[in-house]
Amino acid sequence: MVKEGKNYTKEEWLVEGQKLFGDDYTKYRFKCPKCGNVASGQDFKDAGQNPNAMYCECIGRHVSGKGCDWAAYGLFDICTVHVDGQPVFEFAPVE
Repeated sequence: MVKEGKNYTKEEWLVEGQKLFGDDYTKYRFKCPKCGNVASGQDFKDAGQNPNAMYCECIGRHVSGKGCDWAAYGLFDICTVHVDGQPVFEFAPVE
């Protein structure tokens, strides 16, 4: 069951990311729904992690002192955004 909030198809979500941040996906920024920490794909790359984790893991899982250890794929779904039924972090505001 998909929760209330924003529900996208994968294609719609990718278009939204491009509109907000451009073609370079490492510049996409996502906000952790638990601690509010914001991280980009580049932040994950800089931490030696897969930048694709940016939409489903708090950077705090990989960098101490940078947030929490929340993941969208965990036991509880607190995400307000879903892509094809899967929880993901919401896009962070554009700087």
